[in-house]
Amino acid sequence: MPAEASPTLEVCVWYEADLADDAGVRAAVDRLAEAMVRGGTDPLHARPRLLKRPETTLRDGAPRSTWMEVWPAVPRHALDGWLARLDSSARDAGTTALARGGRHVEVFEPQPAPQAR
Repeated sequence: MPAEASPTLEVCVWYEADLADDAGVRAAVDRLAEAMVRGGTDPLHARPRLLKRPETTLRDGAPRSTWMEVWPAVPRHALDGWLARLDSSARDAGTTALARGGRHVEVFEPQPAPQAR
């Protein structure tokens, strides 16, 4: 019997930024998180985890960092509106301007943990 679809999804957004902009990316993601959370305490308004790849990439002769925002517990039924708000808030917060080559959005469905044997 197939498992029921999760009522929430995880949204992952990855992008590259100039190595010199690392502090700016952190500050912009902080502003973005504040805009998305809107000061709420509801778990559906959770702040993202911010990840940075440990190695740098050389692209177009410039060192770049690869970043990923992991947004947990996005309501499945509200995904389209949530993504539109994320896009608009990312522009306002400055993450879009820092993302060389754009922000790449991927949506994942949480899966149950593997059973111990």
